[in-house]
Amino acid sequence: MSGLFSTLNTGYSGLQVNQAALAVTSNNISNASDKDYTRQKAQIVTNGSIHLPNGDIGMGAKVETVVRIKNDYLYSRYESANKDLSYYSTLQENLNEIANYFPDVKDVGLNKDLQDYYNAWSDFANNPNDNALKVNLASKTQILTNTIKDTRNKIDNLNKSIDSQIVTYTNEVNDLAKKIADLNKEINKVEANNISHANDLRDQRDAAEKRLVELTGATVSKQGIQSMGEIDPNIADYEEDYTIILGGYPIVDNNTFHPLQINEDPKSTNAYHSIYFQKQDYSTENITKDIPTQSIIGGLLELRGDEYNEKGEITNGYSGKYIEQLDALSQTLIQKTNSLYAYSAQEEPTGDELFDPISLTQKQINNYPLNSPVVTQSLHNPVRDGDLTLSAYDNSGNFVKDIKISIDTTKSLQDNIDNINTQLKNSGIDYEAKIENGNIKFVKSDTDGDGALNNGALLVKDDGSLLFNALNDVQYKNISKANDTDLPLPIKDGNFDIVVYNSDGDELARRTIIVNSESKDPMYSTMDGILAQINMSDIDDNDDNDSTNDVDDFYTAEFTNGALSLNKKTDETTYIGFDNDTANFGGATGINKFFSGTDSSNIQLDQRFIDDPSKIEAYKAPSAGNNDVANDMVQMQYDQLDFTTSKGTTQNTISGYYRYIVSDVANDSETINNSVDNQKALFNTIEQQYQSESGVNLDEEMTNLMKYQNGYQAAAKVITTISTMMDALMGIKT
Repeated sequence: MSGLFSTLNTGYSGLQVNQAALAVTSNNISNASDKDYTRQKAQIVTNGSIHLPNGDIGMGAKVETVVRIKNDYLYSRYESANKDLSYYSTLQENLNEIANYFPDVKDVGLNKDLQDYYNAWSDFANNPNDNALKVNLASKTQILTNTIKDTRNKIDNLNKSIDSQIVTYTNEVNDLAKKIADLNKEINKVEANNISHANDLRDQRDAAEKRLVELTGATVSKQGIQSMGEIDPNIADYEEDYTIILGGYPIVDNNTFHPLQINEDPKSTNAYHSIYFQKQDYSTENITKDIPTQSIIGGLLELRGDEYNEKGEITNGYSGKYIEQLDALSQTLIQKTNSLYAYSAQEEPTGDELFDPISLTQKQINNYPLNSPVVTQSLHNPVRDGDLTLSAYDNSGNFVKDIKISIDTTKSLQDNIDNINTQLKNSGIDYEAKIENGNIKFVKSDTDGDGALNNGALLVKDDGSLLFNALNDVQYKNISKANDTDLPLPIKDGNFDIVVYNSDGDELARRTIIVNSESKDPMYSTMDGILAQINMSDIDDNDDNDSTNDVDDFYTAEFTNGALSLNKKTDETTYIGFDNDTANFGGATGINKFFSGTDSSNIQLDQRFIDDPSKIEAYKAPSAGNNDVANDMVQMQYDQLDFTTSKGTTQNTISGYYRYIVSDVANDSETINNSVDNQKALFNTIEQQYQSESGVNLDEEMTNLMKYQNGYQAAAKVITTISTMMDALMGIKT
């Protein structure tokens, strides 16, 4: 009787095993459409045996555990391919959007507007006194500048959208990392008996992990992965140690989650965000540059850029590159056009405010030392003890001597000015330093009392004390340094003529001014030196031995509140303009400018011409019918010009450089489109391979369903047979 009961239990175990296997198969079928679900398998093992003299008799079977058919190494390839596809798709979506901003069509967009603009100049050159053509030129100019600004604005708005996505995705990364850490805790609880497997929890973690890797390209490290070839040759799963590394830092360390922070980057003028890792001591480390490029966030950073120049502008990334190129186009257009339009002589032209000198109060000047907080809080930078070297010149511009003066920061500014003047007087230099409107100026003074002013200029050669930099008096700086940090548009090495005309347009005087930022002589390497060349009194511009008809006899050049002005010295009706300006000095200083603005974000026709287009002039010399400037503008479209970005300077025509931008955008877009196609093919191959091993195959599951159904029916038949035998046995006893 006990033998029958034992056999009955064996049959019952068959029922249980096949029922459990049917449940696993049913679960697989139910989740067949879920790509994050991993196919499961019941591990069926024998249930021991009874040892008898004539051999062992098995006691049935049991389901020891249910495992995932998961090969983590193959999954890593699948995860990586998914990440790469998302990266290229992110670039594709945005680059195709940018490509729409630069239509490569002759009669559409900026290309057409440039042609219409130069055609308007050509029409104006043919009839320079026609006010209707002036109105047309003003209209075409505004259309052109609006198109440039609109294109720039679209890229800026796209960048803002990209930055918002970076913020959103970084917050999602934190949610995912926390979820993974919490799931690790739950997995550890379920699997603490070393038998059970938290398959569904692991599937949830894999899905979160795949998304996190897709977003960041983080490295997932799993130690102690088990191979279960005795169950299924495709299983390599169930690690002992789990870590996710991003930017060299663990954002997930088993059950511990370390959050990322997303904060506005202090270097950005556009309030763009950077990503920081929060350490255990709550300090943060900027890991933006360490985010792997081939990920969604990495792709967004590659689009937006993550490097800033001194002005807080993005200088890298696709958007940064296109903005730089559009700025280069705009800056060259502004500066070259303005340099040419500065040829059009005016009575008393004034330029743009290039810098804002710092003004000190009388108390700060007289009562406090230069190194006191009361003074330094108002300065551009602290003054330091050091030597100030001044170069003196005669009235013909010839170098006379250097005067070295020590600046003492423990004394007031006025005390230091007094010391400068003492040194100048002792050196026999007919200049003195004065403080006007809170700023230092060097003015001519008969210091030796001989009744003559023997010096034509006094210039700052070297400022070891940083005094003038502290007061933001940029005109004393070397031009190359001023270009880098202060001037909105750069002054180039070269030269220009400054020309004086009478009311009939006749030339009265012409003087050539040299600009050389590499020179150690401040006469040629500083803006104050350039003004000194204009103002030098003993230069015979006309070679006629007449000291009353030279440029300096009609005009004086000076900086007032950071703006260059050319002021008349006589009551005569005279005009002054530039010519042969290879230094782009007129364009950089904004003298009689045609365009206002400094780049693609703010370029526009100068307001005085918007208000009254009739003020636009075609002439160089102020005479009726003169169209020299308008002709120069027409010729400009064919000239090879310099276009400068952080990558260097290239030469091209205005239209040619725009076509280069369009071509660059189109090539980038096409390259990424091809990469997406290639990556899709690779991803589909790897996904198919992964799903063939770990995904649910309905045909296979239907086969298993029939197998376990038949097994269940067979086990039930065993039980029925044993029951019949037991009934027969009981009948014999009765």
